[in-house]
Amino acid sequence: MSAMVKLDVSGIVYGSVSTLLDSCIKSVVNNFEKNADHVGSLPANLKDKCIYLMSKRGLLTDYNIGKVVHDKVKVLDLADCEISDIGLSAMCKCPQLRKVDLNSNKQSRTNITSEGICRLARSCRHLQTVYLRRCINITDIAIETLSRSCPQLRLLNIGGCQNITDSSLQVLGENSKFLKSINFANTKVSDAGIMKLVSGQCAASLTEMHINGCQKVTDEAVEAIMQFCPQINILIFHGCPNITEQSRQALEDLTVSRSSPMKQVTWTIY
Repeated sequence: MSAMVKLDVSGIVYGSVSTLLDSCIKSVVNNFEKNADHVGSLPANLKDKCIYLMSKRGLLTDYNIGKVVHDKVKVLDLADCEISDIGLSAMCKCPQLRKVDLNSNKQSRTNITSEGICRLARSCRHLQTVYLRRCINITDIAIETLSRSCPQLRLLNIGGCQNITDSSLQVLGENSKFLKSINFANTKVSDAGIMKLVSGQCAASLTEMHINGCQKVTDEAVEAIMQFCPQINILIFHGCPNITEQSRQALEDLTVSRSSPMKQVTWTIY
C-alpha cells in the first residue's frame, strides 16, 4: 500500500501520514496480548513488521517471541528486550537466522546461559553475526559450539562474558575461518589464547579485535596480532595492565611497513 500524501494548491507535497498498514501493525503491537492468538496466522512479511517494531520498543519477551518469529527470519535485534533461554528455544525455529543481537546495553544479562546458546547454534547454522556482550553466564562451551556449528561466523561480541577463557579462542582459531571481528574485552583470556586465535584459520580475515580490560594479556599478544593478522585495522587494548610501551613501538614499526593503515587503535601505557 502506498503512502498517502497531502498537497497544497500548487501540487507540492508538504506532509505525509502513515499508511493504513503501518497503523494496523502498530495497533496489533500496542494490543499484543489481545491479538496474540491471531498473530501466528499472519504472513511472514507482516510478522517481520511486528518483530521490527517490537524489538525497537523492547517488547519481545520469552512469552511472545514464539508468536512472531518464523522460518524465514534472518535478523533478530534483542538488545533492548528481556529474553532468556526460554526465548532462545523459540528462536530455534528460525533456521535462516543470520544475525542475533543479545548485547546488554545496560546491566548484565543473567538469564541467558550456555545451554540456550548451544541450542540456538545447533538449530541456526547460518549464523554470521552473534552479539553476546555482558551475557555473564556464557561459558566456553557456548562459544565452542557456536564455532563448530556455524561455519559462516563473521562477527562475534563476547565482551564482558567473564567466564570466557583461552579455550574459546583456540576453537575459534581452529574452526571460524571467516571471522572478521571479535570482541572479548574483560574476559579471562591470556596470551596463549590469542596466539591460538591468530595462528588459526581466521588470521587472514580478522580486521577488528577488542581485547581491552584483559588482565592477563601482555605485549606478546599485541605483537602476535600485528604479525599474523595482515588485515587488522582496528585494535582496542586499553585497560590491560601488562601491556607496555613495547606494544606501542611494535604498532608503530609494523603500521609504517603495511599497505593498509590502522583505522583505530586505543591503548593504555602503564
